[in-house]
Amino acid sequence: MNYNTEAVVVRATAYGETHTIVNLLTPSGTVAAMARGAKKPQSRLSAGVQLCVRGMYALYQNRGMGSLNQVEVLDARRTLREDLERAAYAAYFCELVGTVAEERPNGSSAVYTQFNGALDRLTGGSGHGQSGNATGYETAPAIVARIWEAKVLRMLGASPTWTRCVRCGAELVQGGWYSPEEGGCVCGSCKMADDTSGIRRKGLALQRTLPRVLESFSVIPWERLGDVRLSAESVQTLDQVLRTQMFDYAGLSLKSREILQSLTEWENS
Repeated sequence: MNYNTEAVVVRATAYGETHTIVNLLTPSGTVAAMARGAKKPQSRLSAGVQLCVRGMYALYQNRGMGSLNQVEVLDARRTLREDLERAAYAAYFCELVGTVAEERPNGSSAVYTQFNGALDRLTGGSGHGQSGNATGYETAPAIVARIWEAKVLRMLGASPTWTRCVRCGAELVQGGWYSPEEGGCVCGSCKMADDTSGIRRKGLALQRTLPRVLESFSVIPWERLGDVRLSAESVQTLDQVLRTQMFDYAGLSLKSREILQSLTEWENS
């Protein structure tokens, strides 16, 4: 069967000396295809098998792996391969989307849209959205990563309603206390009850606005988020919360995130 589909490259693996196996995320799910001769200098497929490229792909699918016959690049996203920091984040984003994307044709167009939104924002304003218009936002890569993690957790059903106490359901209006044991935020009253009873639980104090920030990251579409700026302390706190939530409640321990964490620690040392 021959068919055309819009897609984004989420993985590219060399096969032999001249071929490349590409994993594509389409609006209807993931698909793997062999791009024969894509590593040759004059190949008409070479531009379309780079990580994070968005394009129109002509595929032939029978049984097993498909074949890539033709590609029209819609957005090369060169920034995500030429800048070391953004390249590391892009690799992480691609690995993370693999945890929520299903194989074609059982995939969700919402996952495809959200993933493109993450990559468009990661370009740092120099890239283009799906409509071809410049995104115009200079959101720091670390913040974009926290937004993407919050959205993935919501897709996996592994995040709470961040603005409500996971114990009593009260709305958090004065910040909260993130409880790894309970997988969400605890209000001041419940925390005080623990302290009064002598119960000691591991946790992390959240600034007043952070529960609302986490909830916004989870549910508000990329195009409505606007530019997002947070203090370094807030970003670090969100990193701790989301990393714990991903590992303990979504079962995610991704190699690319560990590499990204090491790179960040090296840069800050």
